[in-house]
Amino acid sequence: MGSFAKFIYFNLFAYGIYWAIDKVFTFFNLYSSPNLGQDLFTMPSAGDLKLIILNVILSTAGATILMKWFWSKIE
Repeated sequence: MGSFAKFIYFNLFAYGIYWAIDKVFTFFNLYSSPNLGQDLFTMPSAGDLKLIILNVILSTAGATILMKWFWSKIE
């Protein structure tokens, strides 16, 4: 498979991990407002931005690990 397929798979893995971590943060009520992400007028606080950045870092690292495992099984 080409680099475009790798790009698509990486983004699918990253989005799936981001979604799962976001659900965990929402379940434990770590965000300042339950409307965050639902309403465009709800601004995230500084703590929310830290959680979002942490989520991006974790999902990127997780997607990188999954991609290495996934491509080692395919190739």
